[in-house]
Amino acid sequence: MNIKRLVLGTAAGALAVTGAQAADLPVVVEPVDYVRICDAFGTGFYYIPGTETCLRVAGRIRADYNAFFNTDDSDFKILGNAYDVRGGNGYRFRARAYIYLDSRTNTEFGLLRTFTEVYFTSEYGGGLSTTLNRAFIQFGGLTFGRTQSFYDFLDASYTPAQFFNADLSDVTTNVLAYTFAFGNGFSASVSLEDSLSRRSGIFNGIYQGSRVPDIVGNIRVDQGWGSAQLMAAGHYVEELRSGDEEYGFAVSAGVNVNVPFGTGTQVGIQGGYTHGALQYVGTTIIGPAATDGVVTGAGDLELVEAFNVSGGFSTSFTPTISLAGQVGYVWVDQHEVLKTSYDFSNLDVQGFLGYSPVSGFVMGVGAEFKYVDTDDFGEGSALSTFFRAQRTF
Repeated sequence: MNIKRLVLGTAAGALAVTGAQAADLPVVVEPVDYVRICDAFGTGFYYIPGTETCLRVAGRIRADYNAFFNTDDSDFKILGNAYDVRGGNGYRFRARAYIYLDSRTNTEFGLLRTFTEVYFTSEYGGGLSTTLNRAFIQFGGLTFGRTQSFYDFLDASYTPAQFFNADLSDVTTNVLAYTFAFGNGFSASVSLEDSLSRRSGIFNGIYQGSRVPDIVGNIRVDQGWGSAQLMAAGHYVEELRSGDEEYGFAVSAGVNVNVPFGTGTQVGIQGGYTHGALQYVGTTIIGPAATDGVVTGAGDLELVEAFNVSGGFSTSFTPTISLAGQVGYVWVDQHEVLKTSYDFSNLDVQGFLGYSPVSGFVMGVGAEFKYVDTDDFGEGSALSTFFRAQRTF
């Protein structure tokens, strides 16, 4: 009986020891890739797990509420959707959602970057549209894809232009560009850009299909005091029916200065001249015939001349109150056609007063005024006022 108990006890002890050893064996756990912060390119970037690529995801929600007015009784109406135009709307509710994706990877050949900006718009009864505003690759000094034109400088730097910008070039387009960085903030860029993004038509004629892209170049400096840029562009114009062709161009210069007043105060001015490339002095120009060229009564193609000047400022009086304003003027020489002068000028004024109770959120009121003066078609003016609420994250 004692032997039997001894055997059973030995067996039980052996099982207990075996169970304890099994419980103590290490458990195999799959490795977990935790998100790592990437501080090499500023705030908001993190490493995509399993890669050395840094990514920043950002967004913006914007709500605008506009009221439109033609401010005189002239027959030359310049705001077609104003309340006093038959069938026109007197207001607009608009909502926009922005998505930004910015990826950056350091390589043995230099920085490899991609950037995407997409926004979705709902307005005028709830119709939805999608816009791919930017989608480009940068590798070293090369830029491929859709981005801001390398001609643009101040563009919409100051006020949130909606219907009228202050007679400046402000275009996103498809480009193939290279930027030479010389150090100390100096650079130069050469860019081939889609000419279809810059066409304003031919009066009494028809544009030929695109044959030659626009050639754009700039010389730029960015330093602590501000920035400055010289830029030029070539724009090919060919009339379809006659086959007449001319090579237009645009030249411009601008400077933007940081002023030691308030917080983040900037003041800038820019001016330029175009010959057959009207949209290089403004993308919201309104006139009796805002075109790149004119086919005269003799059947000859003549290019339109124009010049512009624009200036603006932005400042913050307190951490929560900001103010911005911009003024622009453009004059267009359309030439005389059938003894009628189509020359005209535009004057644009914008202003915006913003309130930011918390970081990344702004509410504000703004206004845009345009005045058009023509030689033979009278004059007209229009006003757009708006309230904006915007959250950026």
